[in-house]
Amino acid sequence: MQSLGIVEGYYGGLYSFSDRRSLISSLSESQLNSYFYAPKEDPFLRANFHLYQSETWRSEFKDFVHLASEKSIEIAVGLTPCSKQHIELIEEKIGYFNELGCNKIALLFDDLDQFKVDEQLHALNIARSAFPGVTFLFCPTVYAKELIGKDSQHTTYFQEFLKNCPSGIEILWTGEKVISTNLNFDSESALVGFPSDRIAIWDNYFTVDSRPKRLSLTNFNHLDLSYLKTKTNYFVNLTGMERTDKLIIDIFGNLLSSSGTELKNILQRHGVPDALIEMIDLFDPEIKIKLLESDKEKLHKIIFSWFHPLKNEWYPYLHNLKNWG
Repeated sequence: MQSLGIVEGYYGGLYSFSDRRSLISSLSESQLNSYFYAPKEDPFLRANFHLYQSETWRSEFKDFVHLASEKSIEIAVGLTPCSKQHIELIEEKIGYFNELGCNKIALLFDDLDQFKVDEQLHALNIARSAFPGVTFLFCPTVYAKELIGKDSQHTTYFQEFLKNCPSGIEILWTGEKVISTNLNFDSESALVGFPSDRIAIWDNYFTVDSRPKRLSLTNFNHLDLSYLKTKTNYFVNLTGMERTDKLIIDIFGNLLSSSGTELKNILQRHGVPDALIEMIDLFDPEIKIKLLESDKEKLHKIIFSWFHPLKNEWYPYLHNLKNWG
């Protein structure tokens, strides 16, 4: 069965458990089945790998996993043992989350300053041997084609990774770019000899942490559905804005269904005014923005006449568009 859902994997801010429970409801309503917990701002998953959250957090997380299970949604957790000391603690850390009900764990080695492929794969082998009943995903330090040639260290790392990655493990990949605006069969061309069914997609298309001036929002125009059908695991990275993320979930679920609901109708039920829906192409990252004065006037009117929680999330992006050169 495919795991299709979201990843809480962005930089900046943390969702509360109340927010996460609300997102679980949205996933269920959209018939999606996966929530990947890997926030960069949770210090206990990465920098403070050797430490643990409070008992209150542990209790809330356990309840969160239980709620997800009741709605047939799987919770995966991303861990980054980024030092030898962390690797020595990996069994204990995985066991902690396994006891809380998590049977899918991702080892994430993205965005590290110091990295060695042999140490990372050693951590993976320890984990797989200690927890044969757990499904493991692996995110290499080079997780997009554009990172391969970043420098000689990244190039060598990637070559060694392809040569030594153990069979049966799925890797996380973002495509040609860290933030890819096209995901299709060409997206994994750099993974020569790597079976396509072992390539899981981490989709950063909608994220705003690396592009703070522009919001991306389309009907998943970047995604080839025939390509998606070949994937066992596909996760859409969130924005950290709850209303926006619920909208993205709704669009994704509709895309996979046979309802035939148009994007316009989805936007309307989430509170987007018709005047802005008419300008929704401004949120397509593939379209170069060139606004007429009349367009700027329309945006100005929208900003001062639209009152909605979603508008509060979008205000910085609308304001930036209004003042786009």
